[in-house]
Amino acid sequence: MNKALDQETALLREELSKLLTTLKHNREKVSLDVLKTKYKKGYDTLCAGIKRAASDYAKQIALCGIRIHKDYLDEAVPIINGTIARSGILKQLSGAAFSHQDITEFESLAITLRQKILADLEPLYAKHLGLYITPECLENPDIPPMIYCQVNHCVWQDGKWIPLELTNAVQPKEKSA
Repeated sequence: MNKALDQETALLREELSKLLTTLKHNREKVSLDVLKTKYKKGYDTLCAGIKRAASDYAKQIALCGIRIHKDYLDEAVPIINGTIARSGILKQLSGAAFSHQDITEFESLAITLRQKILADLEPLYAKHLGLYITPECLENPDIPPMIYCQVNHCVWQDGKWIPLELTNAVQPKEKSA
């Protein structure tokens, strides 16, 4: 991840953590019935803030950096949505936030969801693989071509997908129209 994304993730975490701390403090000091009646407006506002912050943070953790070319969205989106639905993790995320007020548990669940999404995308990636042959490959037969995936515009290096633009590969120039 780049620095801006790391900073965005940290800000989302900090916001959710503060809201969860407030909820925990309120629940320790005041019964849930009183929070839902006497302090209803403030409690509802806090819960709405937690829902929004939790959703934003979970999306950031689970989906950030997953690249899908627009030509493959019709195939990828149902895979991602199906994984989310089948995993049952959304309910667990809600429990981590509202029942336990535990940011560490929340993060762990969001990371697990990310891993499941990535694993379920692998068959789609595998259907759309090719070789990326650089000029160096053509000049030196000892340099193998890279495995390239059209879905995510990445190459397989060191056991993970690396965006093609972050590799040292010389990319072909686009033809002008």
